[in-house]
Amino acid sequence: MVDKILFTSNSKSNCNSNLILVLSQKKKFLLLLVFCLPLFCTPKLGWIRTLPTEFPKDSDLLLGSYKRPTEKKSAMGSKDFQLFWTESIYIEPNLEFKKIWREWKVYKDHFQFRQIVGKGSIEKSKEWVLLTTKELNVKECRWEQTNIQITKQFTNRIPCEVFAVDSTKNYQHKLLYYYDGKSLYPLQYESGYTEANFGIAWESDIPYEKSRLFEIAIRKYGKKEFQPHVYHHVKLD
Repeated sequence: MVDKILFTSNSKSNCNSNLILVLSQKKKFLLLLVFCLPLFCTPKLGWIRTLPTEFPKDSDLLLGSYKRPTEKKSAMGSKDFQLFWTESIYIEPNLEFKKIWREWKVYKDHFQFRQIVGKGSIEKSKEWVLLTTKELNVKECRWEQTNIQITKQFTNRIPCEVFAVDSTKNYQHKLLYYYDGKSLYPLQYESGYTEANFGIAWESDIPYEKSRLFEIAIRKYGKKEFQPHVYHHVKLD
């Protein structure tokens, strides 16, 4: 009777060991799958840094300002902090551009201002526009003042005369935009030269093709209110 009990105990122990081994192997497999899956699913996005080679280059692009619609980002009902920002692309003659990002962080007793200006050249081929940034200037300042009221006139100018940070450096950055004759759509979300892993190209299937998925992505991101993508032409300078 004792032998039988010992045998049964060994059998259960072996089963438990085998079960633990199988579960451990499955866990390792799942972890490996989770790690590797993004490598297979992430789209190949190298094409958003170049123009298509099959089309001739042209310069049919409206000059002037293209502004991204923006809303303040402060918490609803906040009295002690507000966040405003603006983003514009200025298309200049001779296929050059300036890309300006400005941010105002308004606190109860002071505000902080930051501006990033990129300058570079433009290449265009049909509805595709490639902006190549070659120079980047960053300005930062802080202003001690209470009861600051942000108005449209305030956000249209640089508020400080002296900047704690004012640096210019060579900077290499390329990003492709879709141009529909009046608006510019970046193919990957980018704000103040900080890119995020989503956008029109991430939801498209064929590079440089206005496929069904591409058209859906254009409509989706063109109407997006939070983290808006599109830059709309405003006026000629």
